[in-house]
Amino acid sequence: MYTLKLVYDPEPRTQTLKESITYCATVELYTQHQIECYQTSASELVFESDRLRLLALLYLSSSRSFTPKIPLNS
Repeated sequence: MYTLKLVYDPEPRTQTLKESITYCATVELYTQHQIECYQTSASELVFESDRLRLLALLYLSSSRSFTPKIPLNS
């Protein structure tokens, strides 16, 4: 599995809001770009291939809520 970390700056006011924004990112990836992924935490998405993760990184990089990053250990 291939992980993408969403780094929030500034952090949302609540954990629920952070989880909701991350969930919206998964919905956007699926509905607009046909990229399937899974939310494993409030700020992490998991993909089945490195190719899909890289495409998601490019698509999500325009977000004003977070900065997508590929973790070093992934």
